[in-house]
Amino acid sequence: MSRDDDRVPTARGRMPLIGHSLAMALRKQRFMRGLAGQGDLVRLRLGRRTAYYVHSADLLRQMLVTDARRVGKGWVYDRVRNLIGNGLVTADGPVHATHRRMMQPAFRRTCISSYAGVMTEEAAALAASWRPGERVAVDDEVAQLAGVVIARSLCSSRHLTKEASRRLASLSNTVIRTMSVRAMLPMGVWERLPLPGARRTTARIREFHAIVDELIARYRADPEHHDDLLGILLSARDEDTGTTMTDAQVHDEITTLFVAGVETTSAALAGAFYELARNPAVERQVLDEVDEVLAGREPSFADLPRLTCTRRFLNEVLRRYSLWFLMRQANDDLRWGSHHIPRGTTLIFSPYSLHHDERFYPDPGRIDPDRWLDGDHLKSAFVPFSTGPRGCIGESFAWAEMTITLAAVLRRWRLELPADSKVRLVTSGTLRPEPLTMIPTPR
Repeated sequence: MSRDDDRVPTARGRMPLIGHSLAMALRKQRFMRGLAGQGDLVRLRLGRRTAYYVHSADLLRQMLVTDARRVGKGWVYDRVRNLIGNGLVTADGPVHATHRRMMQPAFRRTCISSYAGVMTEEAAALAASWRPGERVAVDDEVAQLAGVVIARSLCSSRHLTKEASRRLASLSNTVIRTMSVRAMLPMGVWERLPLPGARRTTARIREFHAIVDELIARYRADPEHHDDLLGILLSARDEDTGTTMTDAQVHDEITTLFVAGVETTSAALAGAFYELARNPAVERQVLDEVDEVLAGREPSFADLPRLTCTRRFLNEVLRRYSLWFLMRQANDDLRWGSHHIPRGTTLIFSPYSLHHDERFYPDPGRIDPDRWLDGDHLKSAFVPFSTGPRGCIGESFAWAEMTITLAAVLRRWRLELPADSKVRLVTSGTLRPEPLTMIPTPR
């Protein structure tokens, strides 16, 4: 052990053989927040592996931005690559850089504006489907909504009916749930586990991939250009070589869009409705703004800049309901101040833990949109979509979807928690309230 290593404390609670693995898996929220109090760089033992937990905002920027080209994804992504392919979530190095560059046009402001029509239509339809006093499984409904929005933004043509888009959204949620389990298991263990319903789960995953393959084949055979996500992906060219993506590469990127787009957005929307029901003063602020800006009509992309209080509230929701950890790996020897990070070291950071650090967010369990009125000082400690070259390419898409959905629902309803509500904060990939049954009350 070098003197540099001596300066990095080992996290408390290490157990023989398994190290900190069990505590990390079973006590996700508490374990990560406990690490934050032990230092800005803390050593973990995950079985036989050594990992460094990175907490300081300065070190995170060093890792995710300054040293981004010298830091890769890490072994946890290897465990899910067979399930979701080698898209932006799992890809590394030149493949990631090239595909991100090719996909960037699909997430320009003009494209997001066109997708916003789908977001408004689906959110309004969801709100219109509810009845006063009925019990609504809000967590399930917003997960389905997020999947449908991606499916319909992906394919706006006759090749995907509304019924088919709902099926694709439902199947994508199976992929996401399976991925969150597989990521924490050693390679090959998932396939051998005698899990209940494993055959049904496998069949649903295969159906998801078959639908995606069929969509790609139909678009390839159609001489008409479609100005949607899939059309842009199929026509995108590498500016250096002029090559386009293969069908397999397009397939992997579509899967990535579902995985990345449903998990964070649905958790944030569920968290938003839950927190509004628990914070009447905040709810009043948001409702008043929605009423003033919309004046009784459905929301549109043009309304987003005026929904400033809603945006600050969603900042708080994304802070509160964050990814519990992300992983990277040092591809070179790194020097961070007095610390030497050896090549091959696993690096872990927790948006959830950073977003609950009292140094940045006093009383972090409280939803306080006003903390963002002068929030420039918080930007370095706010990474709901990560940051740097591997930051989420769909961040603007997610912001538009969350804001439009929230406004479309709140225009019609207040959502209340029933008296027998037993909501828990559950961590899979992202912290979320479950089960979230709520009762819509007309406004």
